[in-house]
Amino acid sequence: ATKKGFCDEELGKAETDRDFRLKDTKQLDLELQGLRLKKEELSTEAQMLGDAIVGLRGDLKEATAARGTEKEENVKTIKLSKEGYEAVKQAITILKTFYARAGRAKVLMQFSP
Repeated sequence: ATKKGFCDEELGKAETDRDFRLKDTKQLDLELQGLRLKKEELSTEAQMLGDAIVGLRGDLKEATAARGTEKEENVKTIKLSKEGYEAVKQAITILKTFYARAGRAKVLMQFSP
């Protein structure tokens, strides 16, 4: 009876250990499946983000070129504005001088008989 009891006891331990290991294996398998799904999602997301980066770099290049063109146009506009400002200043000076002389000429004409 002792051998049978020993065998039954060891068999019970082995079955418990087997059940525990089976449960542990199933749990690890579920975790592995979850991680594989997560890996697939992240791979897809990385691919989409890579494509987006390529598109954004193209947009950045276009925007930089457009800003360069706009800058050139703005520099030309500023130059023309400065030239116009100087021309207006000269015109004002000429007009002030003209009207100052014309005013004196009128005064002189009024005094001459």
